[in-house]
Amino acid sequence: MPLSELLFSFKGRIRRLHWWVASLAVAAVVGVATSIIELVAKSTGKFVIIPETQQLVPTGPFAIAVGAIVLANMWINFALGVKRLHDRDRSGWWLVVQGVIMVLTIILVVGMVFAPDDQVPIWSVSAAAVGVVTLAITLWLFVEIGFLRRTNGPNRFGADPFGQAQADAAT
Repeated sequence: MPLSELLFSFKGRIRRLHWWVASLAVAAVVGVATSIIELVAKSTGKFVIIPETQQLVPTGPFAIAVGAIVLANMWINFALGVKRLHDRDRSGWWLVVQGVIMVLTIILVVGMVFAPDDQVPIWSVSAAAVGVVTLAITLWLFVEIGFLRRTNGPNRFGADPFGQAQADAAT
C-alpha cells in the first residue's frame, strides 16, 4: 500500500504492526514539527506565554502552521484507525461515535463549570455518566484497534493484508 494511501485513505485494511509503526512515526513527526515551530516562533518573538502554565503558544502564521499539523494528525490517525477497524471487520463509524460522545462529555463538563450552583449536581452526574461511557468506548476501541487479531481472509472491506485467501486458511 502506498504511503499516501496508508495515511490519508479510509479504504482497505491494515495489519496491527503497520498501524503501530505508522501511528508512532506520525506522533514522532508531529512532535518534532511542532517543537521546531515553537522554537522558531520563540526566536522571532511570535508567541505569547500563558501566565498560569508558563506554556509558550505560537501566534500568527506559526499558530496556523500548528493548527494545520493538528488537523493533518487527526485525519491520519482517523484513517489509520478506520483501516484497522476494517481489518477486524468493524465499521469505521465507531470512531465517529467515540468522537461525538467525547464532544458531548466536554459540553457537559463546560456546562457544569458555568451552571448556577443549584444545577451543578445535575450537570456533574450527567458529565460523569457520559464520561464513563466515553472511557469504556475509548478503551474498547484501543484494544480492538491495537491488540486484537484480524479477521482471516477477505472481508467486506477488502482482501486480507497477509494475502491469504479464505480457502488457504482452511487447509
